[in-house]
Amino acid sequence: MGNAGLARKGVSEVAVTVIMFSTILGTLVAALFFAQLNLSAQSTAVEFENGKAGMVSLAQTINGLSLAEGSAAYVRVSSVSQGVFLTEGDEFLKIVVDDGQRSVEWDMGRINLIKLKGAIGASSSSFMVLEGDRSIREKEELLEGLIINPERPGPLGVVYQEWNYGPWVIVDFGRVRVVPSGAVPHTEDGLDWYNISTVQIAYFKILRGSSSGSETLDICVRIKSIKTYTPEFFSSNFVCITVYRGPESNPLLYSKSYTVRSDARNLRGMLVYLTVVEVEVSVR
Repeated sequence: MGNAGLARKGVSEVAVTVIMFSTILGTLVAALFFAQLNLSAQSTAVEFENGKAGMVSLAQTINGLSLAEGSAAYVRVSSVSQGVFLTEGDEFLKIVVDDGQRSVEWDMGRINLIKLKGAIGASSSSFMVLEGDRSIREKEELLEGLIINPERPGPLGVVYQEWNYGPWVIVDFGRVRVVPSGAVPHTEDGLDWYNISTVQIAYFKILRGSSSGSETLDICVRIKSIKTYTPEFFSSNFVCITVYRGPESNPLLYSKSYTVRSDARNLRGMLVYLTVVEVEVSVR
């Protein structure tokens, strides 16, 4: 009886030891798993925040490029858990200048976008402006701000984040800058002088370049060409500039108008210049 009791006691101690060891091992494995998961989530969040900063820097870099063909720069972005895409936009942009007597239209074609897709684990609000007018809370309101002018200054390139089956950061140059340059004295015979008021319109058109690479990416931007259209003359003391933006099914969906007037004496009319800066974007 005594030996049988000792035997049963020995078996019980082994079972308890095995159970305790299994419990401790399971706890350690679970702790290691959750620590790894937390570390991965933190890494994804940090990478996405750095990606947002990189896209803001990219827009600022394009805005700050010297307006000379061949001017170039680059921004480095990590893409271990995220990707950068150069996409052909779904919307078109058109510029119309009118003085009540004649009208001129310029079709700028599709608005190409630069996008960064964050990992699913990266947190993101539904919509937020990162570069531009940060008081804007709705995307529709952002799309109505199509003209940058002295009364409404700001960058041509706007950066915003949104949620669309995951977090996205988007660089959008789908707007124009209008700068009234004042009156310029002019004469044709050296005797009869009069004034012509000038207006400058600028648009940055994003072009898709090559795309390759992974992990650490260099987003390279280069001014491919600068096109200055033939100036348009309007025999009036004002011009109304309207910018339209929208999809092919409704290209006039969004619009914004800005009127430039001149009070110069002996004014003969308004001369409107349009400059389109083509910026090629490549990912390497």
